[in-house]
Amino acid sequence: MQRMGIIITALALSACATDPGASQTASLDRECFSSSQVRGYSVIDRNHVGISVGASDQYVLTTLWNAYDLDWTQAIALRTSTGRICTGNGLGVDIIGGDPQRTYPITSIERAPETPAQAS
Repeated sequence: MQRMGIIITALALSACATDPGASQTASLDRECFSSSQVRGYSVIDRNHVGISVGASDQYVLTTLWNAYDLDWTQAIALRTSTGRICTGNGLGVDIIGGDPQRTYPITSIERAPETPAQAS
């Protein structure tokens, strides 16, 4: 019984030791946008889809499904359960489209690497 008390006390103390600012900092580092801001899609490779957001932002969506199998001649949309799409874990974000309609769950979202400007 004493052992159980020690375990409960240790768990309680570890919960108190968590830095609340760490989770706020992590959420501030995330970039978010809405699906209505997406202006274009492109297949990068089998598991990566590029999207254009707004005037110049580029993001890479990762899926476990074969992106080449999605019928890109039909309407493509990005659906989210939260209303916002943020970099990081893609949980709750899907690419949908094709005929018949298929759903491709997204596993991660990240900003595309900047491409260096071409020298003239």
